[in-house]
Amino acid sequence: MAYTWPIKRRLLGTKVARLDGPEKSSGRAKYSFDINRPGMLHAMILRCPYAHAKLKSVDTSVAERTPGFEALHRIAKDGAELNYAGDEVLAIAADTEEHAADALRAIKVEYEQLPFFVKEEDALRAEATAKTVGGRANVNAPAEPSVTGDIDKAFKEADAVVEGVYGSHAISHQCLESHGLVAEWDKEGGLTVWCSTQATDGTAQGLARAFKIPQTKVKCITHYMGGGFGSKFGPDVQGIACAELAKKAQAPVKLMLNRAEEITAAGHRPSSYGKVKIAGKKDGTVTAFSIESFASPGAGGGAGVVVPYVYTIPNTSTRHTNVRLNYNAQRAMRAPGHPQSCLLTDCPLDDLAAKLNLDPMKVRLKNLPASSEESAKTNKTSYAAIRHTLYTEQIQLAARLAEWEKKWHPPGQGPLTGPVKHGIGMALHTWGGAGGAPNDVLVQIASDGSVLVQSSTQDLGTACRTVLAIITAEILGLEPKDITVRIGDSSFGRSTGSGGSTTTPGVSPAALNAASAARDSLFEKLAERLKAKKEDLTIEPGKVVDKANNKSWSWREACARLGMDTISGLGKWTSGLSNNGVGGVQIAEVLVDTDTGVVRCTKVVAVQDCGLIVNRLACESQVAGGVIASINYALFEENILDRVTGRQVNPDMEFYKLGGIEDMPQIVVQMMDMPERGVIGIGEPPCISGAAAIGNAVFNAIGVRVPVVPFTPDRVLAALATKEGKAST
Repeated sequence: MAYTWPIKRRLLGTKVARLDGPEKSSGRAKYSFDINRPGMLHAMILRCPYAHAKLKSVDTSVAERTPGFEALHRIAKDGAELNYAGDEVLAIAADTEEHAADALRAIKVEYEQLPFFVKEEDALRAEATAKTVGGRANVNAPAEPSVTGDIDKAFKEADAVVEGVYGSHAISHQCLESHGLVAEWDKEGGLTVWCSTQATDGTAQGLARAFKIPQTKVKCITHYMGGGFGSKFGPDVQGIACAELAKKAQAPVKLMLNRAEEITAAGHRPSSYGKVKIAGKKDGTVTAFSIESFASPGAGGGAGVVVPYVYTIPNTSTRHTNVRLNYNAQRAMRAPGHPQSCLLTDCPLDDLAAKLNLDPMKVRLKNLPASSEESAKTNKTSYAAIRHTLYTEQIQLAARLAEWEKKWHPPGQGPLTGPVKHGIGMALHTWGGAGGAPNDVLVQIASDGSVLVQSSTQDLGTACRTVLAIITAEILGLEPKDITVRIGDSSFGRSTGSGGSTTTPGVSPAALNAASAARDSLFEKLAERLKAKKEDLTIEPGKVVDKANNKSWSWREACARLGMDTISGLGKWTSGLSNNGVGGVQIAEVLVDTDTGVVRCTKVVAVQDCGLIVNRLACESQVAGGVIASINYALFEENILDRVTGRQVNPDMEFYKLGGIEDMPQIVVQMMDMPERGVIGIGEPPCISGAAAIGNAVFNAIGVRVPVVPFTPDRVLAALATKEGKAST
């Protein structure tokens, strides 16, 4: 039977406190780092100290005789090419962390150092044949740009043309709970891991493949996890090594990365830069957009941008170059590619608006993408079918909340006198956020009226437990606190990984189907026992009602009629209950001290849709969290690598800067509840446009573009020096 979302919603869309809040705030919640098994060993990884080297030989004889040594696993073989400072060589397990560290120090390794690049400009200046990463070319670029329309004619006929260089440095995921796991084998050859992962089912599958055992013999448990942001899929190098050590030592082993390893070896958001040329007409119509972009995936395969971003521009020319460097490979990080694409589009757009002497909000309204009539034929609530109307409403709403008409001023012409200048800026974003299969949810109803919901999905902080409880309680006429939710165990069935903002739109339809199936099964069982027809039974808050004679029973009284029976409803993801594609608008205000170059973000207005809102409190929290991530990206975070040694010089939380409470602005979140669209993911969209909005606010404040993220004091002062005709430092 096909189920639909209830038209009249009692719980859906309301604010519900997280069910796991008390466990997390009290410290009762157990993360992978907190797991300590009887007889557990501790593991560490030996890493290459050079940015590029050939592994010539490894002597572990002394290490294997050190006190506490238990097992060793080689990751890289003799002759292997190591591509960054931090690349894995081998792993050791010992009875204590101190003994494991002693054993690592006792290993003798001979390396042959090889040429390397850790700066994009160095690789771009080198010969085209340079190969310092895995024997592949550092620089990969298409022979010709991709062109639409008549780009040359458009530039020639434009009323204004702006050229500039824009970009962003690479940043770390900086997960507070680092990557890693605890691995334990049983006597029957089964493997259980307590892993900090975004994919319990996927991690179990990865381990089963690695050890060539049935997936039914692998269990991955992730009851709680402390951040992943796209970097924690599958068992990873350290996960395989940990399981190998546990198998060799015949004992449980814990291997969790330390802070420096987390930053240097667990992935990063790629850098992206572009030389942009943009043109338009006096009425604000953008007619041409040309970009020569490049980005570095580190030692990974590629890192791209999609530009122009969001807006419809008829004449474009894009040419993108991948620059592979000798630092750890990029991994997906909250809306991969979108924050960079937004920066490379929205910032030039403001510069063009300034040259045309136009309000950039009006320029955006002029160049919004048209809603697709073709898409509306198959899905009238899809993003493509409604995007023009959606963005128009969002911009107007954000402008009212931010008092744009009152606060916006031409760049560099704000009302404040003295060194501190005020600015306001805007940017737009989009994201997918669709759910999919396989996602299974089981709902069980016992004769005492208790309800259990079970899913192998994991919670990255999106309040997935509470989402499952809300949906089940909505269908069964209960309260979320009445529902017992068990998640984060791969043995509970199939689930997709938490990536692409797909968790809630993936499990919500399955939960709706499971709860509805359980309700129908309950009616079928109770009908005869209540002397009613099953089609006459319905649920009202806290009770079961026979509509034919208006007779009712409390929930527990009705369930008691089950006797020894237990009701089960298994739900799978089905299409039509979730959707794909959202839009969002953010407006940022800043104060810029032109004496010191310090930028302070004072307010952010974030208008966001996510289709049907399941838990408004969690949605608003996710949007606020995305804004905070954008502020860090815009003002603080940056991976700094030394071109001489090839090593990252800030692999810690002292010099890798993150904003504190006092650095955070007032955040105004406005959700657009659109239940007709079904459930759409919310984790990634709100972290996209904030950095571009802040960059535009800085431009609005000081009248000169600070081209590269993060907008640190030295970069602000350098931009001001350029404006004043001074030599920048």
